[in-house]
This record gives sequence, structure tokens and C-alpha cells, in this order.
Amino acid sequence: MPKSLQPNQADISQSNMKPIKLFEEFFTEKTNNSHLIPVEANRYVYHTSNPMFRDAIAKQGLIPKGKSDAWLSDTKINGKVIFAVNSDDKNNWWQSGYDDDIYRIDTTNLKNLWYVDPNFNITNSRIITFEPIPAKNLKLIYEGTGDVD
Repeated sequence: MPKSLQPNQADISQSNMKPIKLFEEFFTEKTNNSHLIPVEANRYVYHTSNPMFRDAIAKQGLIPKGKSDAWLSDTKINGKVIFAVNSDDKNNWWQSGYDDDIYRIDTTNLKNLWYVDPNFNITNSRIITFEPIPAKNLKLIYEGTGDVD
């Protein structure tokens, strides 16, 4: 490329350009999860969340989130996910140690693919999905306080 057509580094760093994910990254993300075991979700699955996210969830639904250095850094999952429990039994629902909100997800019209959460054994009811879940498919069935249990 002629030098006159090459972008100035200062112009690039000050622009409003946002990074985009390349096709190769999407492909790699999917193939790196080839060890995941597909599972059929029940009509209702359950998601637990801190009450501080209640307003955002009501507006945006559930958005897949990635791991961080402090949270699930050693997980066997590549990419951003939503965690859920594939059981109506309250004893199987997540217990974070805090009084969290509990959402019932109606999977009836969702096209999401669900997988066994590889952080648990296959007989466990813990599941994950890589796709967002719209607010219309969620019902807040328990309003937590966020306090320590």
C-alpha cells in the first residue's frame, strides 16, 4: 500500500472504530467447544442473578457473559454464555451465598442450543447456552435482596 494511503496511527486510535469479531474467531469459538454435550432444555429452566442487574435484565433480557480472571477463569467453556438449571426442583437451583433473584426462562419459542455445563458432571442439571434470551421469555419468580444468606 502506498505510504500516502496508509492510515495514520493517531487517526486510528482517536477514531470511533469498534473492533469486530472476524469469521475465523466465530469459527474457532465454535470448534473449541466441540467437547460440549447437547441437552434438551425443559420448558422452564432457571437462572439466578444478583438483584443489582434486575433493571438491565428487564430491559435487555439475558445477555451471554464471558469469564474473567476472578470468575470461572479455569472453566472448560470458550466464549460468552448464560448459565441455567434444567430442573424445577428448587434444591438444584444455584446457591451463590447471597439472596439472589431467580428467573424462570420459558424455552417454548427459543431457538437456543443448550449444552451440559462442563464444569459439572453429566447427571447434573446445570446447562449453558451461547445465545441471548429475550426479556419476554423471562419471569422474575423471586426478588432477592442481594444480602448474604
